[in-house]
Amino acid sequence: MRSFRAYFKKEILESIRTNKYLILFIGIIFWALLDPLMLKLLPLFLKSYLPADLSVLFSAFTRDTAFQTFLKDLFQFGTLFIAFTLMGLISNEVHLKKLVFPYSRGAIPAGIVLAKYIHYTATVSLFILIAFLTNYFYINQLFTEGILSIGIVLKSSLLYIFYYSVLLSVLLYLSSLFKRSLITGIAVLVLGYSLSIFNQFETIRAYFPNYLLFKAADIGNIFDNSLIPTIIISFFIIIFLVFLATLRMKKIDIA
Repeated sequence: MRSFRAYFKKEILESIRTNKYLILFIGIIFWALLDPLMLKLLPLFLKSYLPADLSVLFSAFTRDTAFQTFLKDLFQFGTLFIAFTLMGLISNEVHLKKLVFPYSRGAIPAGIVLAKYIHYTATVSLFILIAFLTNYFYINQLFTEGILSIGIVLKSSLLYIFYYSVLLSVLLYLSSLFKRSLITGIAVLVLGYSLSIFNQFETIRAYFPNYLLFKAADIGNIFDNSLIPTIIISFFIIIFLVFLATLRMKKIDIA
């Protein structure tokens, strides 16, 4: 598809020019480096302020604890960086009339939407994988004990990659729906954070994408049958929202 190839190349050049790669890289990788170090230094910082019995609790961190802390921070801050960095994927192009020339050259909405989605999904996925492997390396240097292994880290990273693939489809659709990119960014944050509340309800949590994050942190039992409905529903959400974004692009006034 000519539209897809052309727009995919355009997104790469645009991401380099606007430093989106750098911002996403820092927003995702930073916590992989910072969290193990801060967790290691925390007992030293608190030693002078806490009773001895409480200090022991903070000095008993294992590799598992360090990894789960990284997962939590990656979700909280990684989502923030992704939402506000990519919130104008479509709305900014419409506002700045950047679609006029591609459309005049025969570009089709499906090619544009797919190019944007696949490009940024691949980018975020790569950075997440690098972050997980980097975090694993530093955890092994700073902590002992626990069941954490490279296999667990890779399984957990796959669930995070899949979750953010869903979140990016939501962001893409909302960016085609709202003219103001800030509204898209805030809506994605609210949706992403609020859905985690359902992880507290065992009977329904498997039917929400955020259950992927819950299982990614369950390092003793990451992959099990409870993920089947989550994966099916998440795939449906991605396909449905990318389709809706394509339909929306056909109706947008680009002039």
